[in-house]
Amino acid sequence: MREVEDLNASLGLLAWDEQTFCSPRGREARSQHTATLSSLVHERVTDEPFGDAVETLAADGAGLTDAQRAMVRVVKHDRDRSVLLDGALVRALAEQASRANRAWEAARAARDYRVFEPEFARLLALKVQQADCLAQGGDRYDALLDGYEPGMTVAKLGPILAGLRGELVPFVGELLDQPEPDRSFLDGPYDQARQRELVVRILTDVGFDFTAGRLDVSTHPFCGGPGPSDVRLTTRYYRSLDPGALLSSLHECGHGLYEQGMPAQYARTAIAHTPSLGLHESQSRFWENVVGRSAAFWARYLPVAQALFPDQLAAVTVDRMVRALNRVRRTPVRVDADEVTYNLHILVRYELERALLDGSVSTRDLADAWNQRYRAYLGYTPVDDLEGVLQDIHWSWGELGYFPTYTIGNLYAAAIDEAIRRDLDLDAAIRDGAYGVVLDWLRSRVHQHGRIVESAPLIQSVTGQTVSHEPFMRYLHTKYRALYCL
Repeated sequence: MREVEDLNASLGLLAWDEQTFCSPRGREARSQHTATLSSLVHERVTDEPFGDAVETLAADGAGLTDAQRAMVRVVKHDRDRSVLLDGALVRALAEQASRANRAWEAARAARDYRVFEPEFARLLALKVQQADCLAQGGDRYDALLDGYEPGMTVAKLGPILAGLRGELVPFVGELLDQPEPDRSFLDGPYDQARQRELVVRILTDVGFDFTAGRLDVSTHPFCGGPGPSDVRLTTRYYRSLDPGALLSSLHECGHGLYEQGMPAQYARTAIAHTPSLGLHESQSRFWENVVGRSAAFWARYLPVAQALFPDQLAAVTVDRMVRALNRVRRTPVRVDADEVTYNLHILVRYELERALLDGSVSTRDLADAWNQRYRAYLGYTPVDDLEGVLQDIHWSWGELGYFPTYTIGNLYAAAIDEAIRRDLDLDAAIRDGAYGVVLDWLRSRVHQHGRIVESAPLIQSVTGQTVSHEPFMRYLHTKYRALYCL
């Protein structure tokens, strides 16, 4: 198990390097390195003596601690999936994901999906093979979704998304009918070096340990790297501040805080990870939205931002900043979306992923299908492929089945927000900079468990609720009706 964890940590470091400092000519070699390590992981996990040990312990765990039993459960879940895949397919997927990612970057530079499509078509064909192997006659999407949100299925997720869509769409329409708050002061220009200074100050304040991590620049912001003692955050800078590097960095910091809070005593084991990406996403959305878009946060940090950007922000009040950063609008770009419309962006991707896997939408028709759904859900047609189908990195990495975890994370975050407010005066803690109190609450209830407890029972234990859209809609109604004076 430790050998597998070390190999996976090395893969995490290579993935980070490929998106940050790898030379252009080194990218092809990096794909080979990644493929070789992925093959080694597959060989170790599917090794028969290892499997015999796992099955023996799963059948009789007498004498094992709760943590050790969780290790067996987690390793068995992951191994049961791995043995269904041929080693050649694992290597081919790793190699093609690297090629597709390079094609995606070239397509973004050209603002032309057609540059990406041939490599994505090859990657999708491999993902279909993978899904069929994992599904064993079942639903392809369920098979891939289980890799990110274990235990979640389309049958469970569908009613949750339908309930969310039913309440969210009319609420979005109600807000879009209101006058937009002024946000012209966010247009900049904002110096990138000073943006970084502001970001590093905030990330340090909220508790990110820069002795166990770093912050760099990439095409698409992400949190990665080898693991809890070496967490690699990335961001990207704009001329504007909305949301610019600030909120995306706070988002990735939420992931990083979770990683750094994994149980240290179980380092290099299968349980020093999140039980699901939905739970991981709940932490990033909590820090980005509940904290970073709040009036309490800007009461503390607007003076800091004004000192760095006096020409742009000197006359801006806390109320004006908060209204600008929480503006609800039709936007084509998911990572720039407000909290209210964000999940509509996820619904587009969820529907297209399912259509790609069942063959009802081809890669050739994907850009058009994307634009059609954006017109239907958000009343907006992207001006080009960069603003449209090329905006996300995930499909170029082969991460089909990943996007629903963003919405699941939003739902979890809202339930966590209700729970933490029962124990703390959260607004006072944010305003006073008492982030250690907030982080300690999250560490003790969420982070320290790693994969010892699965997501659904963990969330129910922490919040007293099962996953649903209702806490999220309560959060939106409370916050945005006040902001828009409804």
